[in-house]
Order: sequence, then C-alpha cells, then structure tokens
Amino acid sequence: MASSQMSLLLVALLALTASTSAVPTIFDIVNQFGFPSGILPDSVESYSTSPSDGDTFTFVVYLKKPCYVKYDYLVHFDTEISGKISNGQITELKGLKAQSFWFWLNVDEIKVDGRSLQFTLGLVTVKSDISLFVDIPTCKDKALVPCCLRSLI
Repeated sequence: MASSQMSLLLVALLALTASTSAVPTIFDIVNQFGFPSGILPDSVESYSTSPSDGDTFTFVVYLKKPCYVKYDYLVHFDTEISGKISNGQITELKGLKAQSFWFWLNVDEIKVDGRSLQFTLGLVTVKSDISLFVDIPTCKDKALVPCCLRSLI
C-alpha cells in the first residue's frame, strides 16, 4: 500500500516537473499580456523575447513564410514581426499590414479596449471585436481577390 502511494506521488511530481519546465508558446505569451491567441497565425516557426523596460518586453516572431489572414480586414504578415508588448498594448510594431480599400497600411499599434482590439494604422484607428481573434487563424499564401476583380485576373 505504501509503495503504491509512493509511486503515485512520484508520478505526480514528474508530471508537475514536466509541466513547469515546458517552454511557453508565443500564443501563451500573448495571452499573458491580455491578447487573444488569434492575433498571430498558425505558421509561427520561432520567437524571442527580452525585457525592455519595466513590464514591457521586446519581441520578434518568425513565420515560416509571409502570408495573409482575413479578419475584418485582410492582413499581411511578413516573415518577421517585431515590437514591444506590455499589458494590453503592442507598440513599435513592424511586419504587419492591413488592407484598407486599395491601400496597404502598416499596423503600428494594437491595444485591448474592453471587448475590442484597437489597431492604429498611421493616422487611422480601427476597432474589431475581440471574438474574431480567439481562434488561431490559418495562414494563406495569397491574398484573397475580391469577387468583382476575379474576371480581370
């Protein structure tokens, strides 16, 4: 009886050690700062973070290849996305563009604003419901072509 309890305790300790030594994914990290996992696509290959100042961290995320994701707007992810992340805010963002009509605008900042994400694209600010970003999206190789342009291609 004592040996079965000891075995159970040993298994529990091994499981706890394994779970605490696991390296967090980039999706875990963005969650820790109050962002939903779906702000990044599924093609993340690796990432790095380092403390910047106070509660702010500098990050670089590497994707397997550049790609597109359709949220409220079509978004282009470069192979390298970088910036500074703190609780509810990403600043100095590089490597992310959103399509507005016929123009591609750099996404400079992302902020959590209640149940919305607020995106700053130069002088333009756009809000999207946070529920659009819960699931991790699949990266597409090509931009989606609007229906009215398909006959021209």
